[in-house]
Amino acid sequence: MGFITNLRIRLGKRFLNKEAAKLYRRRKAVNLEATREIGILFHMQSEVDYDRVCRFSRELQEVGKRVQVIGFYDYRKLPPYYAQKLAYDIILPGHLDIFYRPKVDFVAKFIEYEFDMLIDLGTSDDFPLHYIATLSKAGFKLGRSSGEGGLPYDLMIETGNLIESDELIRQIVHYTSAFKLE
Repeated sequence: MGFITNLRIRLGKRFLNKEAAKLYRRRKAVNLEATREIGILFHMQSEVDYDRVCRFSRELQEVGKRVQVIGFYDYRKLPPYYAQKLAYDIILPGHLDIFYRPKVDFVAKFIEYEFDMLIDLGTSDDFPLHYIATLSKAGFKLGRSSGEGGLPYDLMIETGNLIESDELIRQIVHYTSAFKLE
């Protein structure tokens, strides 16, 4: 990334921290079995990433979960493999302001919706997804640990070197299914 891009992202993070300081949400740890509504964030870099998230979303829907998905795509036009689905929205570069904050209606609705669980499959380098995860009013937020402070998650999965989303999904399912809440 260039100097200007880094500066714009740093300013975006500063604005995000100010917004996050005012945020109130009801935190509630839930296991995957008890969850009814799930929000998923992911970075769509290839058809493989898209297929992974579609498969994971379909598995959740088959067991009665309501799933809403937002993906971030780096290019101006949607790829040919992307099939428009009702519960899927994609953020394109044209949807971002000068500080890389998403400024479209579906993002605002996603942030305001109180999901039982929010699963962020992106990395902390994906600032538009990090922005959404930080401001989301979801009761229980899950994502990967990057060693950075200030991550918005209630449960972080240590990933070491960057692992595939498949492995992260398996770990999230394992850990959220393993604990019992009274």
